[in-house]
Amino acid sequence: MHIRYFSEKTLRHLNPQQGLPERYQRRALDVTLACKLTQTYGKYHLAMLHRELFMSEEKTSYQQAERMAAMMNQLTVIHSSPLDFLQTKEESVNECIDTYKEFKQLVEEYADEHFVPSVVEEFCKKVYADDEHFIFFKPFCNLYYSVYADALLWYQQGKIDYETFCREFQELSWMDGKRTPLDGRRLRMYIASMREVVDFYKSLL
Repeated sequence: MHIRYFSEKTLRHLNPQQGLPERYQRRALDVTLACKLTQTYGKYHLAMLHRELFMSEEKTSYQQAERMAAMMNQLTVIHSSPLDFLQTKEESVNECIDTYKEFKQLVEEYADEHFVPSVVEEFCKKVYADDEHFIFFKPFCNLYYSVYADALLWYQQGKIDYETFCREFQELSWMDGKRTPLDGRRLRMYIASMREVVDFYKSLL
């Protein structure tokens, strides 16, 4: 099922390229920046969560893990076991280190005149510590928003065609595993969230 709100012409205008009118070029660069910030912040957020886990004094019991797994299996199509919710401090440390390395690798890979590594790191630290703003970006950056970011970047890089983009830029239901196109409200929420992210990043330059 095609998404009606992104035509092929619109997508071409979201791809930074020579010959675009200035306003389209600025918008295309902002789209690329939003996607890169989504992917890098997602890694940073996960690394910090693992850090909090290994620094926490609380320990999940096997009975608690069983209850969490049972609840997740009732709510989603992804099978969970109690072991998914049990993690030693050593495992949390290793996860934190590995995920932070992935974050640093992405920052280095994406670096250019618009994506400044030192500013990106400051952006990630401030967003993670901010509990009043970015209310959609933070919980969804490792769920739907990372999927959308991948789809947009892959399309810009010529790795996928329009038909594949339409299939990727959809919501995945954790209840039944089905993909559905974004409705207008969720699309506006996503665009507003990306605008908030880009504007905040630019305020740090």
